[in-house]
Amino acid sequence: MRKDKPKVSVIVPNYMHSAYLNKRLQSIDQQSFQNFEVILLDDCSIDKSEEILISWTKKNSKFKYFPNKKNSGSTFSQWNKGAEIAEGEYLWIAESDDWADPLLLEKLVLQLDNNSNASIAFGQSMLIDKAGNELHNFNIHYNYIFKNDRWKRAYTNNGINEIENYMILHNVIPNVSAALLRKSTYQKVGGAPKNWRLNGDWMFYIKMLEHGEICYIPDTINYFRIHNNTQRVLANKNGYVYYELLTIIDYIGSQHNPLNRLKKRAYSNIASWWVHSIYRQSWAKEKRNENIKVNFKLLKRFIFIRPITLIHIPYEGSVRLAVLILNFFKLKEPIRKILHKIFPNYFIPNST
Repeated sequence: MRKDKPKVSVIVPNYMHSAYLNKRLQSIDQQSFQNFEVILLDDCSIDKSEEILISWTKKNSKFKYFPNKKNSGSTFSQWNKGAEIAEGEYLWIAESDDWADPLLLEKLVLQLDNNSNASIAFGQSMLIDKAGNELHNFNIHYNYIFKNDRWKRAYTNNGINEIENYMILHNVIPNVSAALLRKSTYQKVGGAPKNWRLNGDWMFYIKMLEHGEICYIPDTINYFRIHNNTQRVLANKNGYVYYELLTIIDYIGSQHNPLNRLKKRAYSNIASWWVHSIYRQSWAKEKRNENIKVNFKLLKRFIFIRPITLIHIPYEGSVRLAVLILNFFKLKEPIRKILHKIFPNYFIPNST
């Protein structure tokens, strides 16, 4: 690598996040590790995003702007565009509605520098609401999903072991903004799957881990915003994303050697998540027929995987009704917090 090239390429894929952009870009500009370039991307936003992005290129020469002429409709296509432009050895995909601790790059660069076999280094994320108020860090979710305290301590793990024992059950990297990626591995695996709607990051990390180790630090270095305009919320308006989840578990089962009990648990988890989603999906008239077809195909697969799904659907409906009633009387969140204190591994304190 030539000395004049940056160590890190920071990729900021933006779409309609003008309200959060300045906070995000300030958190990049204020990093203690300064050997980086910033690649600003915009997918044809119609808010004030472009104005903000251009203003940053004028006040800091590290920031370069590469707008799309046509909306790509794909977060992962934007990732790949940024990676093609990038000159750095490492990639930090800094989502436009999140922000970072000033030490994020310093800590993660050290991890990849000290471990040439690692393809990914990541740290702990703090979930924040639309206004930026802290909710809780992702340890709450790790405890809920894995029922252990693995993520309270730093670790480095073999990529295949991570896939077969952890990635099969859940995407252990909840937010790409918390991760630093080795660019050579990114290129080797062909980038992120641009045609996936939501879970392309999960599949992409699996591909990366097939070629290297993973490093984790428990320091809270990333602030992951949860709001109604995230790609996750929008994608969950139909059942299609559950095809993606099934594809991931099918892939791990066919290409690797996870324990049968973990594979069974993974499919069971997805069936359960799908049932929960039915009552949150959009059933608007213009999309109803398409969504019925998608979900009917999923139902047939999930009945085969987990026959109790037939009972779970009406049960979940009754739970949703009870939650609506509690919400009406403003009791939902107080009760959730009490249940979390009593059963911390089974109830999450906030609706995230």
